[in-house]
Amino acid sequence: MGPSATGGTTGSDGNTAGGYKAARQSLRPLPQAPSASPPPTLKKTHLTHSRMQSYDEKPKYQHNGPAYSPTSLATQPTGVNAMGLNRADSVSRRSQQHSSSSPHGPVLSTPELKDLKKSTTSHLRTLSKFAGNESSEDFTLNSPTPSVVGMHGRRQLKRTDSTRGSKSTVTGHGSAWAERNWIDKQRQFLQAYEYLCHIGEAKEWIEDIIHTSLPPIVQLEEALRNGVTLAEIVQALHPNQTFRIFRHPKLQFRHSDNIALFFRFLAEVELPELFRFELIDLYEKKNIPKVIYCIHALSWLLYRKGIVDFRIGNLVGQLEFEHHELEEMQKGLDKSGVSMPSFAGMGASFGAEPEPEPEPEPEPVESEDDRIARELGENEAVCLELQAQMRGALVRLGLGHTMHDLWDAEEKLIDLQSIIRGSWARQIAEYRLSMQRFATDLQSVARGALVRSRQRRREEWWKGNEEDVVLLQSLVRARTSRIQTQKIKTHARREESSIRQIQAAIRGAFQRQSIDEQFSQAFDSEKQILRLQATIRAKLQRQRHQEDRHRLQEATQTVVDLQALGRAAAARNSVARQIGILHSLSGLWRALQAASRGALLRRNVKQIMRSLQGQETMMMALQASIRGKDCRQWLQRTKEQLCDASSEITNMQSACRAFLLRKRCEADLQALDRQCAETTVLQASICGWSLRQRQNQLHNDLFSNEAEVMKLQAFSRAMIIRTEVGTLLGELEDAESAIVELQAAMRGRLVRQKFAEKQKFFKANMEKVVKVQSFVRAKLQGEAYKSLTSGSNPPVGTVKGFVHLLNDSDFDFDEEVEFERLRKTVVQHVRQNELADQYITQLDIKIALLVKNKITLDEVVKHQKHFGGDAGRLLTNTEISSKDPFDLKALNKNSRRKLEHYQELFFILQTRPQYLARLFRRIREQATAEKDCERIKHLMMGLFGFAQKTREEYYLIKLITRSMKEEMDHCQSVQDYLRGNFFWAKLFGAYVKSPRDRKFMRDLLGPIIRENIIDNPELDLESDPMQIYLSAIENEQLRTGQRSRRSPEIPREEAIRDEETKRTFIAHLQDLRDIADQFFSLLEEQLQRMPYGVRYIAQQMFNCLVARFPHEEKLHILQIVGHWVWKAYLQPALHEPEKYGAIDRGLQPEHKRNVGQVTKVIAQVALGRLFGPENVFLQPLNSYVGESIQRLGEVWGNLIEVSHAEEHFDIDEFNDLYARTKPTLYIKMADIFSIHHLVAADTPYICPSHDDLLREVIRELGSAKSNENELMNTPMPK
Repeated sequence: MGPSATGGTTGSDGNTAGGYKAARQSLRPLPQAPSASPPPTLKKTHLTHSRMQSYDEKPKYQHNGPAYSPTSLATQPTGVNAMGLNRADSVSRRSQQHSSSSPHGPVLSTPELKDLKKSTTSHLRTLSKFAGNESSEDFTLNSPTPSVVGMHGRRQLKRTDSTRGSKSTVTGHGSAWAERNWIDKQRQFLQAYEYLCHIGEAKEWIEDIIHTSLPPIVQLEEALRNGVTLAEIVQALHPNQTFRIFRHPKLQFRHSDNIALFFRFLAEVELPELFRFELIDLYEKKNIPKVIYCIHALSWLLYRKGIVDFRIGNLVGQLEFEHHELEEMQKGLDKSGVSMPSFAGMGASFGAEPEPEPEPEPEPVESEDDRIARELGENEAVCLELQAQMRGALVRLGLGHTMHDLWDAEEKLIDLQSIIRGSWARQIAEYRLSMQRFATDLQSVARGALVRSRQRRREEWWKGNEEDVVLLQSLVRARTSRIQTQKIKTHARREESSIRQIQAAIRGAFQRQSIDEQFSQAFDSEKQILRLQATIRAKLQRQRHQEDRHRLQEATQTVVDLQALGRAAAARNSVARQIGILHSLSGLWRALQAASRGALLRRNVKQIMRSLQGQETMMMALQASIRGKDCRQWLQRTKEQLCDASSEITNMQSACRAFLLRKRCEADLQALDRQCAETTVLQASICGWSLRQRQNQLHNDLFSNEAEVMKLQAFSRAMIIRTEVGTLLGELEDAESAIVELQAAMRGRLVRQKFAEKQKFFKANMEKVVKVQSFVRAKLQGEAYKSLTSGSNPPVGTVKGFVHLLNDSDFDFDEEVEFERLRKTVVQHVRQNELADQYITQLDIKIALLVKNKITLDEVVKHQKHFGGDAGRLLTNTEISSKDPFDLKALNKNSRRKLEHYQELFFILQTRPQYLARLFRRIREQATAEKDCERIKHLMMGLFGFAQKTREEYYLIKLITRSMKEEMDHCQSVQDYLRGNFFWAKLFGAYVKSPRDRKFMRDLLGPIIRENIIDNPELDLESDPMQIYLSAIENEQLRTGQRSRRSPEIPREEAIRDEETKRTFIAHLQDLRDIADQFFSLLEEQLQRMPYGVRYIAQQMFNCLVARFPHEEKLHILQIVGHWVWKAYLQPALHEPEKYGAIDRGLQPEHKRNVGQVTKVIAQVALGRLFGPENVFLQPLNSYVGESIQRLGEVWGNLIEVSHAEEHFDIDEFNDLYARTKPTLYIKMADIFSIHHLVAADTPYICPSHDDLLREVIRELGSAKSNENELMNTPMPK
């Protein structure tokens, strides 16, 4: 228990608190190797905070000291020497940066850790259990150890016997936790540490040569591969020469030229071959230590020859690296398998003299000043921290005073900000209004120019195509005339006899009226004259109309120019009047606005001055700061706005120049107008008078021929419109595909733009979206929980979401454990059944061969021994029934990582069906053998746990539908799809063998088979008349004991004429119809109980076929889907009911024959066709078959009406991310490696993209064979 809430603490409580404090200090992560000297002590800081003072210094984490400083700075002993450091003294040198403090606080003893077992923190209780265990060495925190004499930072490597001695040998701190050295754990990385130090020595030497910084030490090996650094060494040593150095961010083979340049330099300086390396040692990282060794040797050689005047340094023991860096480097060295060259004594190999050691000087007598300097140096870190805290406290105090003053003047600052904002807002509004007026005028002028130019182009186009229009009109008139003439000729030929009779009657009338011939001729001449006059008048009228039209066309430009001049003059006068009015009133408005602003500003200034008189000095400083900051911000914003609006400013300048140019042109035109006004008036008067005369004459002529002109105009307009419409339709028909593609591309671009904008918006506000989503989810969850706890009638979804809270007890946990145990047992039994099935199949083959004397009995016995001796021993498979073949305690780190990669692989294959869908299509294209297909099918079912749980079933049906769509996309027609032998169909056949499918088959087919076939021994559904006839003869002979008089050697046509055969045949057909009708009735009744997976797959098949083949009728596609459901799901169960659980016992031969007849009739209905010539004796059922086809079509329509899989299973793609329990998969080790090999063999086909996630996982896993050898050879716990 912890301390009491009312007073002091007990002894046990005090020990617990002390142990907890020591644990917090001891369990800090180790940042670096521990040092030898104890840490300096820091005092606890007093925490204060108020509005006037903001001083809050929390205990700081020190990299070179204890985790928390328990003492206070206020009680730290200080003196004259302690406060004698100024700001300049606080800057430490590089040589003083290595602190000698220890990284740990007090060391925990075993009794202290045992006292933690009463703590309320579970982690401390666990730590107490480890302390009570004798094997607690693994949790030891290392104590400080001394360094090697003369080598600062290099730790002494000594062996300790704390783990071998008895408990009585533990001294010092009284616990075995403090008896081990830090470097004992790092001893395994000693080779990697020394090698990294040698790389650091080479790095410093190269940097001194080329005067360029290189990457960090741990990355230098990769940086040297391209040879650029080595070539730069050669270039630095030959400054008078220029070498070609190939540089490229990616490693290429041309980088070997740089390495070759370095090789030539080694030959030039005559470096012995013993120290050189090969090209592949560096380029392919075969032996990088040899490269570092060569650089060391080169440095000593150049120093001996005097080319360089400095030696390579010795950094062993002076550098420190992270644990993971040492571990990775050691793994790399172990993996490469190269021997580490000896860097020691290399200088002696080249005859270099060792550096002279300084002679020992007599130890000087330490004076008082030296002692003060030494103590200041030792406590420099404490002084620096104290100074920093004091400076921080002073800064915070000043900031507190400043904030207090700002809070007091808050209202004045707000008023000042509002005034500044108002001024800026008014200026911006005036600028925007002026720019808006200018833009409006500019747009109006531009629109007028565009309209005039468009009208001018239209008139020019009509003038240019006038001859084509006239030609088109003449062609149309000629065609119309020819059509009318043809019609007249046709009518005349049809009425030829009547015309002859009329002509004869006319001749007789002319003869009889010969007396009136003179009068008739005169009368006829009068009509001809009138017709001739009308023709002449029409011709004259057309000529005048044509002349007027030509004159109008010639004067069109003049009229347009005249109208444009008139409009321009009127517009200029109006603009001039408006500008004059505005100019006349501008001074008054400005004065009024200035007076108003001045009055308001003076009033505000007086109020501000009165309120600021007491704060004049402070406000002057504040104003100066604000003005400076505001000015800088304004200048920065102005620069940014000018930079952002550079293009708009350029456009505005060009527009202003154009406006000024147009003003000058207008001024020139006005001057011309003033000089030629009289001439323009005279010309306008003359043109107007002439035009009015011609217009009046034209109006008179048109009025006299108004009816003819209206008809002509109507015919012309109609012909023009029809011609235009026909031409347009023809052009549209010719370019229909291009127009459709253009429209589709435009719509797609618009949709993509909207989607890109939405995507950009969501990406820019992703954090906000996540926060909003989390807030909404939390709000909904809270409201749901509130309605559950306080509501009278909570929704079903709320109860379903919190049902685990309503009855969360040990009984539920036991049930879940029992469920997992049963699930594992089911998987084991399924695999045992598979093995037994394989054993029985092979045994049947061996027996068949034995019967045919192809093999001997010994081979059958060998087959039995191969499978374990007998079937009973076969079913107890130790590999399947092992409790935990992947015990993590038995696996090493590499094997555990492999196992995690396998988990990632299986998770990706389950949740992303596109990979396995492509694999299934690959299997079909390669025409994989049936035996291999069966093996792959069993692997896939094991991968999805045989669809026993909701999650696995959801992902399995998603895989089947995705594979189905993948196959459909590569089918050119429906017939190709129907002829395909797809792998997903085999997987579907294994999926529908679940217990729920067996129950459905028992409910659907059980009553039909039991009542109509098994329980009715007299039932015979033979539909072949010949077989019925022969059966009747046989029955007659058995009944009478005499030979029948009916001959058995007759054709079927005569057999059907037999009365008894005919009656039996009709009765059989009636029984067939009744049983089939009962099947359809039960199917309609049990349809809603059909397993969801079958209905969902059928629905997806229908949708995919409709989308893939839109030209096919939906009823036809629905018939195809229904026939597939029958053929793949219902027919196998009806054909072999005992295998699918519809009945409990097998069928006899006569029962199977009757079931076959029923299956034939139902299959014909499911196919959607009537019986043809191949089943001529079943054609009497065609009327019933037709009715049943319509009936079954409605059943298929209801079958595909199901909800979405996500809604049915209550699962989505993010379900595994927030699930409370991780999914469990029971799978054999052999199946793991088989799936790995299967996927890895077709990885380029399954993952076309090179950066695909599955490719990375396969690459991390490596070879399946090597993984199998590694994991199979891992010792298992006994």
